[in-house]
Amino acid sequence: MLKKFFAFGLLAAGLIVAPGAALADVQTSQQTTTQNGAAVGTANTIVNNATQTTVQGITKIKNGISCQATFNGQISDQNLSQNGAAVGVVNTVANVGGQLAQQTANEIANGITNCN
Repeated sequence: MLKKFFAFGLLAAGLIVAPGAALADVQTSQQTTTQNGAAVGTANTIVNNATQTTVQGITKIKNGISCQATFNGQISDQNLSQNGAAVGVVNTVANVGGQLAQQTANEIANGITNCN
């Protein structure tokens, strides 16, 4: 039980020292796609098709007198690797890839948008 009180005391001390850091918003997205295709012969088709989409949004609404500095972090890593090999006659290799990362952060306090 003593450990719980000690941990709570450390948390409370952290909020007093750095209240903005304690209320930080961080969003992370990691996407990895690897596609490989191989064909040997005649009239083969290799199609590698991949789409990666990340949508992240942070919205804060405050009613205080002034905005306090807070951290809104959004991290999006997208890796797309496509390989195709065809040996022979009349072969087709098509690598199609699309990546979209949409990130928005809005902070509203006292009717002021994006104030720090």
